[in-house]
Amino acid sequence: MTDDSVPAPSPSGSRYKADEIILYGIDLNDANHVAHLDVGLPGKAELQVRLASAVGMTGSTVLAYGYAFEGHCYRLDSNRIFVVTGPPAKPAIGCGFDASMGYKMWRLTAASQILEISTNFGDARTLILDAQLPGKRSPSSYAITLRTAHRNGRLSND
Repeated sequence: MTDDSVPAPSPSGSRYKADEIILYGIDLNDANHVAHLDVGLPGKAELQVRLASAVGMTGSTVLAYGYAFEGHCYRLDSNRIFVVTGPPAKPAIGCGFDASMGYKMWRLTAASQILEISTNFGDARTLILDAQLPGKRSPSSYAITLRTAHRNGRLSND
C-alpha cells in the first residue's frame, strides 16, 4: 500500500536542502518549448508562452496541482500556471502524483525566481471596474495610514 502524503525522496547522492520545494504538475510546453493556452477567445485564438533568452536559459510552462515542502504534501486551491527556469523536470514520484499519468516534478528552492501566469477572461466591466469595488481589491491597494498622538510629549503609556 502506498501513502499519497509521502513526498518524493531526495535524489540519491544529492545534498539535503532545507528550503527545497517540489512542485508537481504537467509540462505544457511542446517540442519547440512553446505552451499553447486556450484562454477563451473566439476564432480558435490561443495564447502562446515561450521563454526567449539570449544566454540560452530555458523554462517550462507548468500547470501546477500541488507541492511538497518539509516532508509534507499540499494541494493548491486551484490549478496555477508557472514559468519555471532552472532544473529540468523529472518524472513525478510521491504525493500521489504518478509519472505514468504524465505528472512531472520540479525541485526548487524557496528563493527560486518563477513567474505566475494568471488567466481571467471576461468583459472590461468585470475585469477592471468590478474588480476595483471595495471588498474585492487586494489589501495592499487600500491606503493605510498610522497616526500617533503624543501624550504630554510622550509616545507611550509608560
